[in-house]
Amino acid sequence: MFGFHKPKMYRSIEGCCICRAKSSSSQFTDSKRYEKDFQSCFGLHETRSGDICNACVLLVKRWKKLPAGSKKTWNHVVDARAGPSLKTTLKPEKVKTLSGNRIKSNQISKLQKEFKRHNSDAHNGFVE
Repeated sequence: MFGFHKPKMYRSIEGCCICRAKSSSSQFTDSKRYEKDFQSCFGLHETRSGDICNACVLLVKRWKKLPAGSKKTWNHVVDARAGPSLKTTLKPEKVKTLSGNRIKSNQISKLQKEFKRHNSDAHNGFVE
């Protein structure tokens, strides 16, 4: 065994250069080997480089095996793990209101105690 091999990375500070995932159950690798295929595989209009997660590597390998002339791309993966988008952060939250039949917390605790009492072993006929 070699003691000088590169340690496996399961987290990346910048994230995957394709999907922006910052952690993965499989390791991150350098993207230099796959960068020439990014534009066709993921439908990118700009160049990207850095760490790439194993899931995106597998997509590139799957893309390479597609029949000639296929127009399939994995552009839905691009920046999918980047976090909340502007679209979701700018939407106002809908607040649900409860109808007039609100149950107070003391009523809930009374109901819970009653439920526990009726479901205890003493009331179910179990004898030890």
